[in-house]
Amino acid sequence: MSRYIAKNLSDYNQLYAESLSNPSQFWGEFAAQEFTWHRKWDNVLDFDLTKPNVKWFEGAKLNITEN
Repeated sequence: MSRYIAKNLSDYNQLYAESLSNPSQFWGEFAAQEFTWHRKWDNVLDFDLTKPNVKWFEGAKLNITEN
């Protein structure tokens, strides 16, 4: 069973806190475990909070119908 399934509010709060404290690590681990990739990403997350510019999973390729 995935560690990303919150069984209760405490689990949810812990997962949420992890996702905020290190989003690249959290979402990279989640994506690696939960999806099948044709090509793994070069960078999980690139963002600049001073501009509306967010890039997720740069360089990655997947077929979402497989997942």
